[in-house]
Amino acid sequence: MTADEVKQSIRNWCSSNDDLEIGSDRFEPSTDFAFTLRTGIQGTSPVELLVLKGDSADRVTIRRSETLPGDSVDAARKLIDSRPGSVTAAVERSGLDTTVVAQSFVYLDGLSQHTFLQAVAELSRTATLLDGLGGAETVTAAAEEETKASDAVGVAAVVVAEPVATPEPTPASSIPAATVQQPSFPQPAATPGGFPVGQPLPQPSFTPQPAQPLQPQPAVQPAYTPQPAQQPYQAQPVQPQPVPQPAAAQWVPSHTVPPQGLRAWGAPDPAGPVVANLAPGLPIQVAEVRGAWARVICSNGWTGWIDGRIIGVAA
Repeated sequence: MTADEVKQSIRNWCSSNDDLEIGSDRFEPSTDFAFTLRTGIQGTSPVELLVLKGDSADRVTIRRSETLPGDSVDAARKLIDSRPGSVTAAVERSGLDTTVVAQSFVYLDGLSQHTFLQAVAELSRTATLLDGLGGAETVTAAAEEETKASDAVGVAAVVVAEPVATPEPTPASSIPAATVQQPSFPQPAATPGGFPVGQPLPQPSFTPQPAQPLQPQPAVQPAYTPQPAQQPYQAQPVQPQPVPQPAAAQWVPSHTVPPQGLRAWGAPDPAGPVVANLAPGLPIQVAEVRGAWARVICSNGWTGWIDGRIIGVAA
């Protein structure tokens, strides 16, 4: 796609999202286009990003620049290391403050609405976390004031509370005898059948029948059924034994995940969903290379596809 087609596609994707707002175009040297994009406009703290494509570049970059008060270099770098591998940042000390330039990118051969909006969401979340670094002391002070107020309310509640009087038990000797309830026992149920108790049951009456003489039965002769002659024993052919197969090749790592981490897909398709984020420093084995894609295997047998250009194995 041309630079104008890429820009128009991105604007269409952003216009269809209620949480995004396209800003004005920006002039950036050595770029095909650049414009601002605000995310989280339905919330209380929207984040402004810069979307640009370098001159003849093969990827679209989403960038966020901000200044943190005080020396926040170590905290900012630790936060960036905890983010997905597609998010990188340049952190440096600027006078009494700290300057952070964070960015994420999407290659043109894998550019789609899903991959672009995912990169925007990851960078927007990173910017929100960076904004929170400067407010850590304020949050701690507010928590301490709230704890002191809760303790004061608890002390006041203890002072104001009145003791509850406990009634004295009444001795058993003072209870009038007339008020004592006597236990009642269940009465036996009436005898079923409608006969009075103690009367004998009526005797059954019947007419005896004369015994019938036994008639001799003819003996039943078993019917003989000739059995077919048994077939002579035939030797069964010997079944061939399975040939043992050689053991599977042992897993040997050939690369490691770079410090920024790696995203992995279930298939070499940039439009498909990201199935995993590989941790920095994880040993992997490159099993197959298809253009810019590389299929890797982890030590536990898990396999997935990554951008092979990041680890230097792409064709």
